[in-house]
Amino acid sequence: MKKLVFAQKFPFTATARQFLKEENVSVSDVGEAEIKRAALMISRAFSGALYDIDIVNVNEEIYKREIVAFPIAKLLISSMSIPNIIEKFANFIRKKTFEEIVNDSRSKELCLELADELKIKYNLEENFFVSLPLLEYLKIHFIDEETKLINKNVVGGKVYLNLNDFARYLCELSYSIVFDSLPIEKELIPKKFIQLSKSISSQLVNIQQKNFDAKISGKMDPTLFPPSMKNLYDRALAGEKLTYYERLTIGGFLQQVGISKPEMMVFFSKSPDYKKHIAQYHVDRIFEKELSAPSYKKMDEFGIIVDKEEKKFIHPVRYYNSKMIIRNRMKNSKDGEKDV
Repeated sequence: MKKLVFAQKFPFTATARQFLKEENVSVSDVGEAEIKRAALMISRAFSGALYDIDIVNVNEEIYKREIVAFPIAKLLISSMSIPNIIEKFANFIRKKTFEEIVNDSRSKELCLELADELKIKYNLEENFFVSLPLLEYLKIHFIDEETKLINKNVVGGKVYLNLNDFARYLCELSYSIVFDSLPIEKELIPKKFIQLSKSISSQLVNIQQKNFDAKISGKMDPTLFPPSMKNLYDRALAGEKLTYYERLTIGGFLQQVGISKPEMMVFFSKSPDYKKHIAQYHVDRIFEKELSAPSYKKMDEFGIIVDKEEKKFIHPVRYYNSKMIIRNRMKNSKDGEKDV
């Protein structure tokens, strides 16, 4: 049972893979329960939320289901076209690993067990928890700011870590292991998972857009956007990388129709090349200079596609305002009928 629990906590380890081998698990025969848990893992990874079993009276079968769900999630992710989904899933496992370690009553022992499993070269230390050779420490991606070398004690080619530091280092390794294992070659993925992944991808993008639209629904209505702006808006929310001029165009438009500065930062954070300080600079510039969306003539020069019907409005904000006026008239007309 101890190995089973360990494999569930750290499904990227050799112990977990050995369990799957011993159980003779075939991906083509997995049940609906495992697929649902795999989909939940992907959903939590996509949204950045934490994940746990979240079931009272966990038993052996539930642990087994969780272990099987991990490789299923990897198969599904490998078939997805959502930008950054691999990075998000690897980061999800990094966060989960940290939670599993720090929330366990045996944190020290669990850290060392995981380190041994991953064949980490460490030494126990009296004044710290462990020390690692510098080159061993530099293997990680440094996703977590706390793991950066500038924040650590480095003496004589060794990096000295307390328990929390070592836990964070192991979590960074979990990120590297998962990230480097993806994507799985499509030839190895059963067709049913490829179809299923398309369905999950579509649902995740729709949920993300609805959640974002709900936050700003009191100030603007994305359903009234001109097609060219709706296209840029939807693509950005789906995590697609826009060109510089596309970002400038949608940023100016959103500023004009009522988005707030914090909301615009959240909007641009979906980009796969998002860097907070760079996004903050451009967002500040848009608001300070009150930059507007370019005219349709200028958008042609930028290579942004606009159909002929939309161009009759000269400018995207005119299109939006005209649709807003029509909507409000219809709403007022209906409200008047109710009062009669």
